[in-house]
Amino acid sequence: MKGKKLFKVLLDVIVWIIIILAATVTVITLTSREKGVSNIFGYIPLNIQTGSMEPTIMAGDLIITREYDGATILAKETIISFFTVEENTKIINTHRIVDVYTVNGMVSYVTKGDNNDVADEQQVAPGDIISVYDNTRIAGIGSVLTFLKTKVGFFVCIILPLAAFFIYQLYKFIILILDYKKAK
Repeated sequence: MKGKKLFKVLLDVIVWIIIILAATVTVITLTSREKGVSNIFGYIPLNIQTGSMEPTIMAGDLIITREYDGATILAKETIISFFTVEENTKIINTHRIVDVYTVNGMVSYVTKGDNNDVADEQQVAPGDIISVYDNTRIAGIGSVLTFLKTKVGFFVCIILPLAAFFIYQLYKFIILILDYKKAK
């Protein structure tokens, strides 16, 4: 009897974890703006894909950044996330500002990954900056969220457990009805 109760409590905890995870993924997915990034009350969670910022930020980390207003002139050493083009593909990059240039009133930034030997070739215009890193990171969670955004990850980690939960609740409901009929 004690083992059965422990199993029930453990199952309930697992179900709540799955529900919270599903809700988190849903919120992040639904809050994507026209820029293609999630924005939750001015905070933008970003998955770090590469080791270019190691040891400050590791590949697989989830960082929480603040939305950039486009007008503030940023200082050297500020870590920013910005759009860039690599191999004809628009991607998000997170690097540190190593130099700031102002020419004819137009500001541009030179960036470099902490783990890179040289600065990035392209300067970053304020219009390409998405957000500013504020030293909040969650180790490893970025890899999990990246997997959850795949079809297989979403099916295995969200759909399958929720279907199992539904079937389990249906089973409990049927047992309850049968017990009620027996009691009559």
